[in-house]
Amino acid sequence: MNDYIILLLTTWFAVVFVKVAKWLYEYYRFANTVNKIPGPKAHPIVGNALTIIKVDRKDRLKWFRDLCERYQMDGLFRIWLGTKANVHFISPETVSVILRSKTLITKSDIYSFVQPWLGTGLITSTGETWHQHRKLITPTFHYNILEEYSVVMFEKTEVLKKCIETELKTNPEEPIDIHAFSLKCTLDIICEAAMGVNINAQMDENLEYATALNRISTEAVERTFRPWLHNDWFYYQTQRGKKFKHFVETAHKFTKKVISERKAAQKIRQQNNPDENYKFEKPKSQAFLDHLLDACEREKMPLTDDELRQEVDTFLFAGHDTSAATISWALFCIGNNPEVQEKIHEEHLRIFGDSKEPATIQQINELRYLERVIKETLRLFPAVPSVSRTITEDTEIAGYKVLKGIYARVLIHYVHRHPNHWPNPDKFDPDRFLPENSQGRHPYAYIPFSAGLRNCIGQKFAILEEKIVLTAVLREWRVKSAVKYEEIKCHSEFILRPQDGIKIYFIRK
Repeated sequence: MNDYIILLLTTWFAVVFVKVAKWLYEYYRFANTVNKIPGPKAHPIVGNALTIIKVDRKDRLKWFRDLCERYQMDGLFRIWLGTKANVHFISPETVSVILRSKTLITKSDIYSFVQPWLGTGLITSTGETWHQHRKLITPTFHYNILEEYSVVMFEKTEVLKKCIETELKTNPEEPIDIHAFSLKCTLDIICEAAMGVNINAQMDENLEYATALNRISTEAVERTFRPWLHNDWFYYQTQRGKKFKHFVETAHKFTKKVISERKAAQKIRQQNNPDENYKFEKPKSQAFLDHLLDACEREKMPLTDDELRQEVDTFLFAGHDTSAATISWALFCIGNNPEVQEKIHEEHLRIFGDSKEPATIQQINELRYLERVIKETLRLFPAVPSVSRTITEDTEIAGYKVLKGIYARVLIHYVHRHPNHWPNPDKFDPDRFLPENSQGRHPYAYIPFSAGLRNCIGQKFAILEEKIVLTAVLREWRVKSAVKYEEIKCHSEFILRPQDGIKIYFIRK
């Protein structure tokens, strides 16, 4: 070996040694600061990852709640997933620092695991792209447009009622897993509201698209707790990664086809009426995609086909499982509280009388008590139990230094049960949301749709959908839950799901 090669190798080892030493020193300082934040004991390299993985999926939410109760007075705690620090915020006071910030708007890398599906849509994007798209999309949720979407909601709810009726005839003495039914109903609603296509999910038992959507979000969450699967190259060599890629391709193929067809239809209408001052006739009920295309043209802000797909997929992701979960949890709560159900029926009698006609949008808006029931459901069972951000600048919170690069996780599920802000927090009580009982409540004590700049753009859509579905069901049947509060098992993914469904008895009124 000549002197030149020896010199080259020596230099290379020296450079590597210096870089490794520098990284270790910087990591030591970083970890030393992070560990001043209270939290469970972590092991070197793996942190708390092995401990979390050993916790059964159905017990993971309870595991986190136990930590919340242990560090309740601190308002935050930290855990390590490998060498990545995660700080969990669990009180309205600490949560408000994150959510009201105008600079801490970058989502954490956990969302990168659904980015192959969602791209840089509203949920995953940040900076100027997020600001522009948010501005473009906001008008598509105007109240007048929500009325258009309600046409689809009423139609698909009638299908849901028929599906429940069929199941009751088949198994009259058995409870129904309402979560399975509501999931298909909300998928029908969101696909037609978002893309203008009827996928008939409630009648098609083997719908490939519906399966793909469910598996994408489930797999993405499971990946977060396995640090060795965080590397994309390695992940996509595994069977899990290959299946995930297949589900994403299935979802994209469907959405791309719909976008192509809707753009072609819009182009034909414009070609038939070339006068730019002519307002071409539009269908009575337009989909989100149609309104988005119109907004692009109106604002002179064209989106590529990929950008359109990303926003449509984001609408589907954000509005499918979430509404299904809330409808299911609401029926679970109502079915466990006969006095609440009685008040709902008294309100129905006052507004609908003896009429058997479907509700109108005006009547739905008058259902104040039902709306409080939905709000209380979202307090106890928030559809999205947590949201995550990346800390992009050193920030002091509750006397602790939260460093740049840390993942900040807002645990909405526990904030909604914080005993300092919610007396008897596990009790279901819709009257908490009476105006006189809401006065003086911390503005960040109730955040089912997040808060601040990145609050949920579709929250009015969600509440309207949930009111329409619940009203149709509860006008037809009385419900009784087959499972009590202390028996229900749920797990926290992107969505708070029931572990074994939600079994409900339906009794004809």
